[in-house]
Amino acid sequence: MRVVFERNVACPMRDGVTLRANVFRPEEGGPYPVILTRLPYGKDTGFAYGLLDPIRLAETGYIVVIQDVRGCFASEGEFAGFAQEFQDGYDTVEWASKLPGADGQVGMFGASYFAYTQWAAAASGHPALKVLTPTVSFDDAWAGSAFRDGAFEWGLSASWYTTAMAIVELMRKKQGSPDFPELFGRLVFDANHLPEFGYHELPLDQFSPLKRAGVLEDFFTQLRHSTYDENWRAISIRPHYEKMQVSAYLVGGWYDVFLDSTIGSFQSIRKNGQDARLLIGPWTHSNYSNAVGELDFGMAANSSFLNFQYDSTTLHQLWFDQQLKKLENPLAKEPPIKLFVMGENAWRYAGEWPLPETVWTPYYLHSDGHANSINGNGSLNTTTPDEEAPDHYVYDPANPVPTTGGNLLMTPTFRPGPANQAVVEQRDDVLIFTSEALTEPLTVIGPVKAKLWIKTSAKDTDFVVRLTDVYPDGRSINLADGVQRMRYRDSIVVTELVEPGEVYAIEVNLWATGNVFLPGHRVRVQVTSSNFPRWNRNLNTGESNETTSAFIVAEQTLLHDADHPSHIVLPVIP
Repeated sequence: MRVVFERNVACPMRDGVTLRANVFRPEEGGPYPVILTRLPYGKDTGFAYGLLDPIRLAETGYIVVIQDVRGCFASEGEFAGFAQEFQDGYDTVEWASKLPGADGQVGMFGASYFAYTQWAAAASGHPALKVLTPTVSFDDAWAGSAFRDGAFEWGLSASWYTTAMAIVELMRKKQGSPDFPELFGRLVFDANHLPEFGYHELPLDQFSPLKRAGVLEDFFTQLRHSTYDENWRAISIRPHYEKMQVSAYLVGGWYDVFLDSTIGSFQSIRKNGQDARLLIGPWTHSNYSNAVGELDFGMAANSSFLNFQYDSTTLHQLWFDQQLKKLENPLAKEPPIKLFVMGENAWRYAGEWPLPETVWTPYYLHSDGHANSINGNGSLNTTTPDEEAPDHYVYDPANPVPTTGGNLLMTPTFRPGPANQAVVEQRDDVLIFTSEALTEPLTVIGPVKAKLWIKTSAKDTDFVVRLTDVYPDGRSINLADGVQRMRYRDSIVVTELVEPGEVYAIEVNLWATGNVFLPGHRVRVQVTSSNFPRWNRNLNTGESNETTSAFIVAEQTLLHDADHPSHIVLPVIP
């Protein structure tokens, strides 16, 4: 089937602003469903085509629309961030459903920000929108996008605003002005040197790359809203799930920065009675191949093959065929959940999340008070502790634990995904607890949480927990991690400082993983107080960590005895 291409097709919004889109349509026949995506990164750039080939999809009987969101590239207006996508999403679906040759049905696709534009359009409630395919998506900007259990996602925010958004906005606002060459050159320099300079700046609300360029006030606005207030609730998708009438095929990665939101969205759509599917690979936010971080998971993990069944475009087509054309295909016969299990490097199907057969198994932290670094004597097993001396370490914001792998979306210097923790585990401000070598495989699939009993000398501080798989050759490969900023331990709406020297029980959410610890491997847990620059340093003073620069050293204590049985809970699959 021949495909006709139209560039910069005008799409009027209700306020008179015109957005523009590229349209791919079959030359003959119809009417056809419309498949839409809306992104801020440019409809004529590679970002728009990484997940789905619009020509291939149009050849199978769809009209494909790729639109620049408001204030970006060819579209008019001022870019106002996530808040603009609800009304603009509704208006665009209305327009798309009435395109020449359209049958009135609309589906959407896209990753990251243009996965969020899918949720925003669905939340707006247009009846023509029937089906979504959000990839590496988030549904709440405070929870895991801007903040993670109180800690600011500094690495993500500084990188995304500076590298992905600021240059585009600077060109739109100031191109042609006498100082544009100087501003542009400096901004590019700042983007290239975030690891050396920008990430280390204090206070955060004076972040110089954006201050000098005079762009993206939204970045500084979020720093003034460090609790979950109306500013964040207004752009959250979560209150809207109950009224959504859409099916959704969600794709995520064990090392994606929005993994928790992807799983939560899947559960919310299913709870609402709609058809929902979940696919999780061993991927990061932007790498869906088989070689991720320092590991190669085998060709079956590559999204271009997907267990040698289909590539990403074909997967989208099958889902749209099933939902919009009511065609029978292999997807209808698959269970709703498809997970890549690391370690054994194989795909596994499931009907529910968490998996119904899960055995929630606590692994307790032990030592004689000297678990500091890989040279300490921390151990990990399923036996509850008796009388044991607590562990101590010093957290100095001037010398934080460096970010090493994980669920990252940062500058390329900080490589996301699985990474050997050797350098991190040499530090005395990292407590290490390691199991004996396994004699049988240990399968862990599902949510992971840690419960710790701690003390600190500070009014506010952080505790970070990381789960790793220790290989027989000594490599310690990260699987999941989490952070708890103490002032948010009970609420994300109303903060409360801690009393120095008092014992607190806290829960640290490590999100989830899917991994088989093979025979000869060991299970390891790290406990520390920083992961920089992924999360901003807690300055330990009790004052704002975003608008101040003074800091103090904190003396940290981890208890693990009969009255304070610190442990991590693993979702073990028999």
